[in-house]
Amino acid sequence: MTDWLSWQANTVRIAVQKRISHGLNGTSQALALAMITGERSSIPKDVAQAMRDSGLAHLLAISGLHLGLVAGFVFMLVRGGLALMPGIALRAPIKKWAAAAAIVAAFGYLLLAGSPVPTQRAFVMTGLVLLAIIIDRVGISMRLVGWAVLIVLLLRPEVLTGASFQMSFAAVVALVAAYEVIGNRLRPFAGQSGATRRIAFYLAGIAATSLVAGLATAPFALFHFDRLALYGLAANMIAVPIAALWIMPLAVVALLLMPFGIETIALIPMGWGLDTVVAVAETVAAWPGAIQRIPQLPTAGLVLIVAGGLWLTIWQRRWRLA
Repeated sequence: MTDWLSWQANTVRIAVQKRISHGLNGTSQALALAMITGERSSIPKDVAQAMRDSGLAHLLAISGLHLGLVAGFVFMLVRGGLALMPGIALRAPIKKWAAAAAIVAAFGYLLLAGSPVPTQRAFVMTGLVLLAIIIDRVGISMRLVGWAVLIVLLLRPEVLTGASFQMSFAAVVALVAAYEVIGNRLRPFAGQSGATRRIAFYLAGIAATSLVAGLATAPFALFHFDRLALYGLAANMIAVPIAALWIMPLAVVALLLMPFGIETIALIPMGWGLDTVVAVAETVAAWPGAIQRIPQLPTAGLVLIVAGGLWLTIWQRRWRLA
């Protein structure tokens, strides 16, 4: 069964790659292939280097951001569509139906990407959040992260020492801890009316997310790569909204339109968004001092930093500040 599913997924992946190649060309084609199917071999070396130097390399690897955006878009699309049908919306748990549809979409995206380890971790996390919605539990909590870590390590224990595992879960733990501290306090402001206020709140959220995730992953970047992208926050402030509000929704629309042969309707404007992200990466990477190379962090230093980070993020009381 597993071999048959893998064969089917690979067949679909090849077909999708051909359709993307027909709809786009150049750098935008290479980035679209990377973000939709996980195929990164055609990305020009100078573009890949600019993405790394600007702190945007995470956009090239299908991970929690991409899977979360796909699942979130499908969730809103299904829930919004069902909400337009009063007979269903007033009688059925459309939120739970939307969560179930988002799980199916996330699993399909996992197969389309070739099921690499980072995407498997992202699917576990996303699936648990959506499952929590279905069973009426809190969707985001440190307990959820613990279950995700346990599941991943039971399936692939060898990934524990890898940079991808360490950096992704360091970012998740830090973000969940920050959400637990300030999420409830800021939620009332998020619902206030006014387009300007909502946009400001959204941009502030991106800045805070980039800052927290950047601080959490910096020790691992120093340990594994001996380098830091100093202007990653500025680049992400521009590129992440483009990816979240433009590129990934159009990617989902393009996949939905492929059976009808009209995917270029979505692929062409998606390419405009990808070209903008590349322009941001090249501009930020060219700034003086964009990359700082630092001597490798000793193993003992990394262990101490991890212990301090876990102390700060896991405890709930004031002694966490120690």
